[in-house]
Amino acid sequence: MNIRPPHIPLWLKWGGSLAAFAGALRLNHLLGVYVDRVGARSPSLPEDLLLDFLPHWDLRVVFVWGFAAFLAFAIAGGVIFERRRAPYILWLYAVLILVRGLFLMLTPMGQPSGALPVEGYTLFDAVGGYLTFKHDLFFSAHASMPFLGFLVFERKGLRIGFLLFSFALAAGVLVCRYHYSVDIAAAYFITYAVVKAHQGLVEPLWSRWTLAQR
Repeated sequence: MNIRPPHIPLWLKWGGSLAAFAGALRLNHLLGVYVDRVGARSPSLPEDLLLDFLPHWDLRVVFVWGFAAFLAFAIAGGVIFERRRAPYILWLYAVLILVRGLFLMLTPMGQPSGALPVEGYTLFDAVGGYLTFKHDLFFSAHASMPFLGFLVFERKGLRIGFLLFSFALAAGVLVCRYHYSVDIAAAYFITYAVVKAHQGLVEPLWSRWTLAQR
């Protein structure tokens, strides 16, 4: 997907993107604490046809280290191949995190029964506990974050890599029972909708505003 960012001054690109991303992460943490508190008191959904069909495997290494590998892949790809568009991509990730935070707040629910504990992994204990929570379910970040990379990065090899990460991480969280199937399905629809809405609504408005300031 060829996405052309609007013209924005360089200082505003980086300053705005970094501030938005930091703010989105902070909001994600606050809402994650909230949904964990509410979700701990909520029962698991009684039925999920896909989870009933899938095996129950211990792929916690995919949940923790697979997502870490995706982050490393995204950072390396952005630094090497997308330096010019990096602030724009970072901004879109901030938007996606904010949208996901709103959905988390509106849909607190109990984790699927049989979910495996992830405490004890050094990386998760050090960093992951700030980014993800037991009951932050709808919609899946493990599926949506790599899928956004597929949508917004331009280099074909990177886009294929992001799509493979998305499918692998989605499969991993399902067989570990960290998400319901609707969390995964919705991740793809909502992420695509966020990108299209940003292209169709936000970017034209911002382009008109920047042109007016010249």
